Amino acid sequence: MSNISNLKESTAKGFFWAALSNGTQQVVMMLIGIVLANILSVEDYGMVAMLTAFSVIAGNLQEGGFTSALCVKKEARHEDFNAVFWLSMMVSVTVYVALFFCAPLIAEFNHTPELTLLGRVIFIGFVFSSMGTAHAAYLFRNLMVKQKTMSQVLSSMLSGVFAIIAAIAGWGVWSLVVMDLSYKMIYTALIWYFSPWRPSFNIDLRPAFKIFGFGSRLLVTNLLTTLNNQFLQTILGHYYPDKQVGQYSQANKWNTMCSTLLTNMVGNVAQPVLASVNEEEGRQVRIFRKMLRFTAMLSFPALFGFAVIAPEFIPLTIGEKWLPCVPYLQTLSVVGAVLPLCQLFSNLIISKQQSTTYLCSTAAFLVLQLTLVLLLYPYGVQILLYGISALNVLWLFVWSILARRLSGITVLQTLGDILPFLFAALLAIGGAACVGYFISNLLLCLLAKIVVAVIIYAMIMQLAKVQIWKECVAFIFAKILRKKQK
Repeated sequence: MSNISNLKESTAKGFFWAALSNGTQQVVMMLIGIVLANILSVEDYGMVAMLTAFSVIAGNLQEGGFTSALCVKKEARHEDFNAVFWLSMMVSVTVYVALFFCAPLIAEFNHTPELTLLGRVIFIGFVFSSMGTAHAAYLFRNLMVKQKTMSQVLSSMLSGVFAIIAAIAGWGVWSLVVMDLSYKMIYTALIWYFSPWRPSFNIDLRPAFKIFGFGSRLLVTNLLTTLNNQFLQTILGHYYPDKQVGQYSQANKWNTMCSTLLTNMVGNVAQPVLASVNEEEGRQVRIFRKMLRFTAMLSFPALFGFAVIAPEFIPLTIGEKWLPCVPYLQTLSVVGAVLPLCQLFSNLIISKQQSTTYLCSTAAFLVLQLTLVLLLYPYGVQILLYGISALNVLWLFVWSILARRLSGITVLQTLGDILPFLFAALLAIGGAACVGYFISNLLLCLLAKIVVAVIIYAMIMQLAKVQIWKECVAFIFAKILRKKQK
């Protein structure tokens, strides 16, 4: 009983700190993004967007899937972390050298000569990140979410300040490079500070190669996931003007900020918790379904709510020059709403050490997405995004079918866990949209939509006596009470 209570408390604290971390970080990045979007041009964002896929792919290569592999390993020793640290460093330097010489080809592919120097500088970032791979894995494995929270928030704030100073000084697109590099350097330094583990010069890579079988499949899967997320942006850079790429990049950035708040919160807690109860199948299923309801309760109202306020939020915050990105953002919100749920299913599959299943599912998704891109890109960005959104919704059911084979959770149980929150969110944003229709002032309309949506959703949760809602409210009030007593 004590073990169950401790796990429940650790999970609750983990979600609390993950929510606080990602919530604060997204607010900070939102404010920074608003300032920068009003200073920088659409073309500046478009150029950085063309390089994002390469940076993220390189980051995946240096991480190598070792974070998850170390998490699910029954016993992770110093030798394991030390091997991962040095291997990650070696891979990152090798990949950087390769990308350094490939930068002119990337610039030529995107018809933008400036990308050569820009890429050679911004790619240095993943070398800095590689120095913290093992330390981040240590924090992740040991559910040290509070420490990771502080590292992420401080890094976001400081890097944002540096970027704004650079933008005001007239550095243009280079201010975005400053933000990216300074974030990675500061974050790496902070997780070194918070993690008690330290590398040694007794370099032996054999422990890393022993877990590479599992980790390599996760690496390939992460690379495919990156292609899923970034391939569209790269294709747009090839076929469409910089301005249109910039508009899509801005829409994708805001959608990702909102969705990442939930995917990171789920990912930071779900996988280590599910892995810890992997041998207790019935208990693992109960924990997973509770997490699924919790994620759906937050994901649908957050993303759909953001879509409904986008016509007011975008011009009020980053200016009317970004209005063309609103339809893109509203379509992408469907993808953003289901991604945290897909993330949770993937965490379950990884906790079962079924990295091959995870890899095959992601590969199939990529093939279908690539097919859609090739078929739909001549019809414009909006039509293409409709197709991508529909595919993401469909793939949620694929994850559910795979979960049934591994743990016995049926598709009907999955639908029973998430559909009530979907319908409640649609009712809430429908009411908000109706109220906003009668208000012409942008700021008043934005505030009215938010207030109405929150009230309707909260009332539905209360009247329906939703258990997960009651537990969350009770946990928050308990936290407030403890603060007052101190």
